[in-house]
Amino acid sequence: MTSVFTDAVYPGMLIACGVLFIAGLLSTLIISQHRLLTWIVSAFWVVTFVEAVVIVGAVVGGDIPVVITVGYLLAAIALLFLLGIARLGAPDANLPDPNRPILQPDQIARVDGVAAMLVAVAAAVVAWRVAEIIGSAA
Repeated sequence: MTSVFTDAVYPGMLIACGVLFIAGLLSTLIISQHRLLTWIVSAFWVVTFVEAVVIVGAVVGGDIPVVITVGYLLAAIALLFLLGIARLGAPDANLPDPNRPILQPDQIARVDGVAAMLVAVAAAVVAWRVAEIIGSAA
């Protein structure tokens, strides 16, 4: 499983992070590209799921440090919940509430875009650290 991560999953994850970053940047600059970002975010969840499965397989079947690797695995999963964070500003009902901020569509696109760029960089760092851990144990 360790060679699968270093040969396939890690490069694929870096490509996915690059695509997510570019889509986030486009969504920030061009509001109409927000729909493209939502599709890419869905694909990024799948890529991260594959990464998680391979990391768990490497932990179970290898001689890699369990605690630090599981920590990075949890970090990779936790990052996913920052994607699409602007949905928290969307109104659930037409109830006027002066204490609840409501984001406008352009603000939602920008918040999601910036969040996607931050998650892309952080996910790339997590994947790099896991690759370093797996590479040093091999």
